Amino acid sequence: MRVRFDEDRLTTKLEYYIGGEHIDSESILINQRGLLKSDKGRTLGYQFHYPFQKGDTLFMTKNPYLKKCGMVDFDGICSVATFVLRTKNNNALLEKYLPIVTQTDDFWDYMESHKSGSVNYFITWKTLGSYEFDLPSIEEQKKLSETLWQIMATIDSYKKLLTKTDELVKAKFVEIFGDFYKNDKNWPIKNFEEFAKIDANMTKDYEKYADFPHIGIDSIEKETGKLVGYRTVKHDNVISPKYIFTNKHIIYSKIRPNLNKVALPDFEGLCSADAYPILPNYNVCNRLFLAITMRSSFFLDYILKFSNRSNMPKVNREQISGFKMPLPPLELQNQYEIFVQKSEETKSAIQASLDSLKQVYKKIITENLGGK
Repeated sequence: MRVRFDEDRLTTKLEYYIGGEHIDSESILINQRGLLKSDKGRTLGYQFHYPFQKGDTLFMTKNPYLKKCGMVDFDGICSVATFVLRTKNNNALLEKYLPIVTQTDDFWDYMESHKSGSVNYFITWKTLGSYEFDLPSIEEQKKLSETLWQIMATIDSYKKLLTKTDELVKAKFVEIFGDFYKNDKNWPIKNFEEFAKIDANMTKDYEKYADFPHIGIDSIEKETGKLVGYRTVKHDNVISPKYIFTNKHIIYSKIRPNLNKVALPDFEGLCSADAYPILPNYNVCNRLFLAITMRSSFFLDYILKFSNRSNMPKVNREQISGFKMPLPPLELQNQYEIFVQKSEETKSAIQASLDSLKQVYKKIITENLGGK
């Protein structure tokens, strides 16, 4: 059952909101969220007015290939681009079993083959509501739900370890370079053009780049910059001009800059015109150092001043180019990169355990609900 009510994002007593960036791909659990009191309509558009409650399942209608659908354990609001789902009868379909149904390959293959739109793909309620599936007994639902939710709890604990490792990297930044607000280590203040440039090289040559990765802003994970769920230029049926990037660039999303989407690709490809490829001046600035600076509150406090005036906040080339920052010696920046690389090795080990557990999770779903 789809739930539809209205809730004013500016006057609601609800504390949280969920956007597509808060929903992990192929996960039955949604525990990320944004705080409404810190937003106050500044970045959320008028489309955020659907309330949801603890135990509801949220289905992101845009870009079904991202496979975003899961259950929340708190109350809040979401946009019209997210369906709020709730079981009609908990004696027929368990609340905790509902999101499990959406995790099969059969489910997402159906959504992919019935999607609407030519470029920005989406799922209609008619399509979702028409999906048919086998419904086991309540006893079987309970047994499978208990197993999968226990696995998901362990997966969530691994994700928290990854987050803590990222926090350690941020703390080391301050230890080495000091407080950028106070510039307590007296580094020289440099203009953006002295340490980087926006390298906006645009192309329409979709034949040449057909098999290259296409990075949309939805493929950039907020805060971490991890690239997820992207496909090729050909697969995405790209028809509008895109920017060329390489493994020397930083990809920065200029849409809703509060989401803090700063990616470090290790390959060549095309990215959305809603992002900018930024090329550091390698003679004075380390790419990873600059990316972490751009993910910091120091950069965010600067850039968010320019993104308060519309329902879809964004920043432009001039505003980004106006950024200034303390610039430590390149040797020190390179030393910090070595520390980050060691932290990444730790994260890789955690991620390997996480991936292994996800395979078990996927295998159980496939064996019990069908799929590939």
